[in-house]
Amino acid sequence: MAKILVVDDEQLTVDMLTTFLELIGHETISALSGRQTWDRLAYEAPDAVLLDIMLPDSNGIDICRQLRSSHENGHLAIIMISAASPPLQQEAAAAGANDYLVKPINLDKLKKVLAQAGVIG
Repeated sequence: MAKILVVDDEQLTVDMLTTFLELIGHETISALSGRQTWDRLAYEAPDAVLLDIMLPDSNGIDICRQLRSSHENGHLAIIMISAASPPLQQEAAAAGANDYLVKPINLDKLKKVLAQAGVIG
């Protein structure tokens, strides 16, 4: 069982993703902002982060970059999620993201991406 932090400023997206991940047997933590993300990471040790790019108080790509530069969080699988058009895949990859999913999220694709990142079996 993996522990996955879901970060998105849209409660509906958080609810949908956490419900799906819990149904397939994983533990979830959620955050609705950059500040909440750092608060959760101070007390939790997730295996992966699903990280929205556009948050009300910060940029998910900047958070990804900071996570990658951190010794404690450098191992995390980071999957960027966004409805940005055009998609910011190159920026996310340059920041160290493992993958990038475009909203609305295809749940089969999410499962495949998490498996490829070694988070789930």
